[in-house]
Amino acid sequence: MPETIEPVQEKGGRLTYSQDWPAYNGAQTNEKLLFLRLLRELTAQIPEQERIGAGRPPANLGEMIFACCVKTYLGFSSRRTESDLKLVQELGYLSHAPHFNTILKYLNKPELKAVLTSLVEFSAMPLKQLEDSFAVDSTGFSSSVFSRWYSARNNHEDRRLYKKAHVMCGVKTNVITSIEVTDGNVSDFDMFPNLVDSTAKRFEMREVLADKGYSSRENMTIVGDHGAIPYIMFKKNAIQKPMGSPMWKAMFQLFSQHNEEFNEHYHMRSNVESVFSMMKRKQGTNLRSRNDIAQYNEILCKALVHNICVLIQEMFESDVHIDFGIAEDELMCKILP
Repeated sequence: MPETIEPVQEKGGRLTYSQDWPAYNGAQTNEKLLFLRLLRELTAQIPEQERIGAGRPPANLGEMIFACCVKTYLGFSSRRTESDLKLVQELGYLSHAPHFNTILKYLNKPELKAVLTSLVEFSAMPLKQLEDSFAVDSTGFSSSVFSRWYSARNNHEDRRLYKKAHVMCGVKTNVITSIEVTDGNVSDFDMFPNLVDSTAKRFEMREVLADKGYSSRENMTIVGDHGAIPYIMFKKNAIQKPMGSPMWKAMFQLFSQHNEEFNEHYHMRSNVESVFSMMKRKQGTNLRSRNDIAQYNEILCKALVHNICVLIQEMFESDVHIDFGIAEDELMCKILP
């Protein structure tokens, strides 16, 4: 195993971490080839759709998701991606390079959302032994579609519509362990139970970190029921009264009486912001798709691409062995109805 990188104390008191340059260089210089291999291993486990009735048989679903993710990884339009897919076909990762209209057609399939969500969750499993603390937050991805908001507050100006990615991630590797994609006006608070429950099915949670937007007795109780400690920031008007939630009372006492200890754990919440930064720097902040279904699927493709890139980094930094075939049956159960 690689040596642990120890923090370095700067003059101003800020902790910084030295870069493991050999591991970083190895991951970056080999990323594209490893990305194609891991993505193909993952999507190859998706069963082919059965042909129903006459007409042209459906395209291989695994290969179409592979093509959609390659398009997302490259950041190109579907037309400009087609030539790259022909090169990928020559490498043996595709049996057929799909037409760009076929890629757009599959991005618009509603059933793709559940499959992509399962793939994102499944792709995080190789890092199960490294992660036990998790952070929750959301971020928005703007679209090319505008909508008029009729209110005096914005003076009838046109505003871009956007979608939200509600994410739970591991704070050590920044891998996304669960995700929900919604319209931009959906509350972060409402998505918290789903994210926690989904991650708890595959990871042993020790801590869950979230900002004050998620603060409630119900959410703290949910985390406690999974055997984890909720380091969720309290609002200014919060009081200690448990109102049926012993976990709320215990965490409020820790926050009030041992604030420094509370903040030592809570500050790791910022790692979820690093996840959003990584996704947007590499894959862009805007969505190319124009309709709702395709936008949901595009964000999920971004999340899957992010997870695979994280896996590649951990292959070099932590000597993680990636084998998606080990839990094949579990993946099938998630994808098949």
